Amino acid sequence: MSSDLFILVPCNTITGFDNLKILSQKKMNAYAKSYLDNLSIITKTELVDRVSKSFDRYYLGEYDLAVLSDEFNEKLEEKHIIDSTKANLFITACERTKLAVLTIVICDYLGNSTNILDQVTREELAFKTGQLAYLEDFLFTNFQIIKNGEAKTCLIQNQKSDIKDVLYYMANETNDSGLVETKIISEKYKKFSLDNVAVYDFSDIYVSESVVYQVINDKNTQNKLQYEGLLIFIVELLVMKLSAIYRTNNKVQKSLEEDEGINVKEYEKLSNEFANTLSIWQINIYRYKGAQTIADTISERFEIDKVRENYKDNDEMLQNIINTRNVKNAMKESNILFYVAILLFIKDFFIIVRSIFLFFSGTHEFSSGDVFGLSTSFVTLLIVLFIYHSRFKNLGKRRS
Repeated sequence: MSSDLFILVPCNTITGFDNLKILSQKKMNAYAKSYLDNLSIITKTELVDRVSKSFDRYYLGEYDLAVLSDEFNEKLEEKHIIDSTKANLFITACERTKLAVLTIVICDYLGNSTNILDQVTREELAFKTGQLAYLEDFLFTNFQIIKNGEAKTCLIQNQKSDIKDVLYYMANETNDSGLVETKIISEKYKKFSLDNVAVYDFSDIYVSESVVYQVINDKNTQNKLQYEGLLIFIVELLVMKLSAIYRTNNKVQKSLEEDEGINVKEYEKLSNEFANTLSIWQINIYRYKGAQTIADTISERFEIDKVRENYKDNDEMLQNIINTRNVKNAMKESNILFYVAILLFIKDFFIIVRSIFLFFSGTHEFSSGDVFGLSTSFVTLLIVLFIYHSRFKNLGKRRS
């Protein structure tokens, strides 16, 4: 039985969008044109304008995907290739936010789909372009696109596979491992394999943490891409949300792990980066409640809220580090100010005492300016002490 696989990878772009447009026109083939036209119509029909108009789709070309054995080997060139297949690559990108979703489309695949699913899990997708290259290197070298998170897969068939195979689909693992023979007995994956979350009658849909498995009931192959597109555009937008979280969270985690000494301006830049993606987080972005229902179910299974909470936790931790560092710096500044004031006071006090001593010894005439100088230094010291004390209290409260 053949399968269509759509592997959606969260990314961000650093290349010019004019270059993507030129490349798309240069590489265009019949399938790519049909895919882009269908997705464009579906997106404009199903999504509100403020979202559908915020991103564009481009075709990157057709490439050879190497299907690798799951046997462990650190060197890519020494990995065992068990199959290969043609894959069409599309990028959906927002020019304003630089967010993107790469979609790897494999049509009518007759091999063992679980091998590709397992490869996605291992993050070992590899393309043959003269020599083997992992997806991350392939994207950056050829298109200046940065992969920034874990991929999700839509596996689509015209007939439901045996339940034993569907269990492996849901687990995103191979049923033909070269490492160890396994049999999935998880009640969770059994539940996923039987829980049809479809809203419309043209297909059945089963969802796990990483895979959406769709079985299209309409046998008219001319309608296949239309039915597939009604699912792909939903998953695409969900992966766009994940891309937004992953991109900023990766930078926050790097700052936490490497202690780069991030300052307030840099932190504000990170916060603004995520804030600029809020349009895709708004509720009611789907015109039809059926699409919204499916999107909510898939989002829950993909655990997008949990990923976002992880970002919030890391962000809060980074804020605390920045606040603590600012408190320490401010205390140092206050201490320096205090010591300078003490030194100035001691200097003026010494001059005044010396003047008084010389006055009584008859060698110096004591002036009112000396008294004024001592009074001014004393008042300045009191003001500095008051400021120092107040600032210390406020910093202490902010730190706690």
